[in-house]
Amino acid sequence: MRISLLYIQQNKTRNANDFEDHFLKKLKNNMDINISNIPIKKKFNSKSQQVAYEADLLLEKIGKNNFICFDKIGRKMSSEEFSKDLYKSNEKIFLVIGGAFGLSEEIKKNALKIISFSDMEFSHEVFRVMLLEQIYRAYCIFNNHPYHQN
Repeated sequence: MRISLLYIQQNKTRNANDFEDHFLKKLKNNMDINISNIPIKKKFNSKSQQVAYEADLLLEKIGKNNFICFDKIGRKMSSEEFSKDLYKSNEKIFLVIGGAFGLSEEIKKNALKIISFSDMEFSHEVFRVMLLEQIYRAYCIFNNHPYHQN
């Protein structure tokens, strides 16, 4: 299992890094996972210009690989369903989190799947921690580890 988590925007608080490190340490013992921040150092005249620019950067990183993106318009699923989806392929999979203004239609159209965690919106830092926890939970479900108590 090889997972690459791509996101736009940098962490603003150390606490988010601590939580990310906690789950990454657990995951790296069991799978090939990495997190890549795609920094945006440019100013834009409009939200649509920024979203299009971010899409180009994301697609450049993803290349021809499969990817799942996260957006509130996506399908809600249980942790068990997420685990099955994540583990049904041994290929490298990219998990993509968009910037402050969301993901472009091009990204959504080309995604293997769009997943929603909630109708609510979360800060990028909180969402990344939630996603890492769900990746760890997916690993535990797949391997019958007691972390996931169902």
